[in-house]
Amino acid sequence: MSIGIEPVRATLVESVVAVVLVLGAFTTVLACTRSEIFDLDRFLVPKALAVHAAALLCLALLLPTWRRIELGVVDLLLALFLGWTALAALFAANHWLALYGLGLSFSSFVVYLSARRVAATRGRWVLGGLAAAATLAAALGAGQAYGLDLAWFSHTRPPGGTFGNRNFLAHLIAIATPLLIMARLRARGRLGARLALAAIFVTAGAIVLTRSRAGWLGMGAALGAMAVAAMVGRRALRAGVVPGRLRGALVALALGAVVATLAPNRLAWRSENPYAETLSRLTDYRGGSGRGRLIQYGNSLKMLKRDPLLGAGPGNWFVQYPRVTTPHDPAFDADDPIPTNPWPSSDWVTFLVERGPVAVLLLLGAGAAGCLIALRRLRGPDPEAAVGATMLVGVLTAALVTGMFDAVLLLATPAFFVAAATGALLPATGPVVARRLAGRQRLGLAAAAAGFALLVTLVTAGQLAAIVLTHESASRASIEHALRYDPGDYRLHLILMRRGSCARRIPHARAAVKLMPYHPAPRKALAECGVRVGRGS
Repeated sequence: MSIGIEPVRATLVESVVAVVLVLGAFTTVLACTRSEIFDLDRFLVPKALAVHAAALLCLALLLPTWRRIELGVVDLLLALFLGWTALAALFAANHWLALYGLGLSFSSFVVYLSARRVAATRGRWVLGGLAAAATLAAALGAGQAYGLDLAWFSHTRPPGGTFGNRNFLAHLIAIATPLLIMARLRARGRLGARLALAAIFVTAGAIVLTRSRAGWLGMGAALGAMAVAAMVGRRALRAGVVPGRLRGALVALALGAVVATLAPNRLAWRSENPYAETLSRLTDYRGGSGRGRLIQYGNSLKMLKRDPLLGAGPGNWFVQYPRVTTPHDPAFDADDPIPTNPWPSSDWVTFLVERGPVAVLLLLGAGAAGCLIALRRLRGPDPEAAVGATMLVGVLTAALVTGMFDAVLLLATPAFFVAAATGALLPATGPVVARRLAGRQRLGLAAAAAGFALLVTLVTAGQLAAIVLTHESASRASIEHALRYDPGDYRLHLILMRRGSCARRIPHARAAVKLMPYHPAPRKALAECGVRVGRGS
């Protein structure tokens, strides 16, 4: 998207937007809170709020300068994906979850456009901030593995650091590794080059410590894709890349992995050779979690028979999965009040069943178009552009591959990093849509965008308020108070429908049934109080 503003003012606006994006990157890495009830959301919700707040600030800075719309092919495909997601959200069973899913896609799109806007003048700031924030995330995760114990860390899936789950940390590292390599190649002095080398060493060690198969596969695929891209652009890269710096980056990657494998840590792995075991089972789908994923994917795809065009709606896999689960499905536990994870173990399965095939084609098309634009730039003479194009291919490949095996773009931090990095790295292209906006059109679109961004930010702030309010006390009064801020929270209704007399339990059980009409727990609670609820009502 192009925004027409005066050249002198552009420098100030672009600089402030770049600072907002850098601060957003650090905030999405560090944001978390403490809670006994919300073991996962205490990490995810603060990070989502950070993404929405950054998007809202970027809109506040850029919308007053908005004069015309100019969309390149990637911009257009992403805008169409967002529009299709909004349409799917209208027909979702649970509109709270649909709003959360649509909100993250919207804010990610705003972050992408904002990074595109500042790429030419402040792109280095944005990319450097992303690389530094990812290094901090990796350092905290590695620190937890070696004994660092902070109050807000989770002890259930270490070493997740400020992410609460080792897989989430691994996804971010895989996506950010190309940016760290680029920081090493583009460093203007010895100090910067050495700091980048240290960052690569730390992140390589941290991703090994996570034992995340999706993270390992994503990093391997990203490095392989960058190697192919480097072959395509070898002439330009030879002119602009110092060979010693590239060799140093590769050596740092290898050393980081070796040290993490050999150095004693505090992680209580059950296997005598945990890293070798994970490596040997990278693509094993005959047993364990691999087999569970295949069962989950197969069951999830049954949702398309019910909603083949728009899917179940953003965030609504969680609502609909009890309708398609099968006996002995490891992804579903009917005896648990919350019988599944919030999403399946794949971005692409989730997008397919929640938003339909058209949405998946649009999103994959945007990624493919970005890679093709990058490859075309690799054939040019500009070494600086060739380095950026190579790293863009790596970032997009890491996002694609990690998302095949886990939820990645569905989560706030990796979505922010992919959006910001893509916007900052994507080479400039001619517009496929160009239109100057009249005054009323500009005002209407700006008001709609800013209004929705504010709505999503406030709703997410309400979620966070509910988590904070229930941290000190899980009493009925505290939970009822929290529900005023987050009335669509299924977990809080579940807690209250199991406490007290039937007269006090029934309203919350009914609310839970409305939120999750196919989940068994609220129906059982109503049955215990002699209330019958028709299936699906």
